[in-house]
Amino acid sequence: MSYHILHQFDEQWLADLRQGDEKSKRKSFLSSVDDGSERKRRARLGSRESHYWGVIAAAILMATFALLFALDASHRAEVLQDRLDAVEKTIKK
Repeated sequence: MSYHILHQFDEQWLADLRQGDEKSKRKSFLSSVDDGSERKRRARLGSRESHYWGVIAAAILMATFALLFALDASHRAEVLQDRLDAVEKTIKK
């Protein structure tokens, strides 16, 4: 029984392969360009370009936030140093 099922599967698989070969032989280069593959290629390139610009925008945002964090940290360090100096002066008196 299993041999019969496997044999049918093989026959169907070979028929599908032959059918695919016949379809690819019928298509010429020009007909494959005219069937919308140009539109698909442009869409794919457009998505790559938007992905590229998205990565650049994310990098710029990250750099901006890093700069703001660094400025805030330096300001806090100055304030902390001033407070420490004030505490030291009160202790020495």
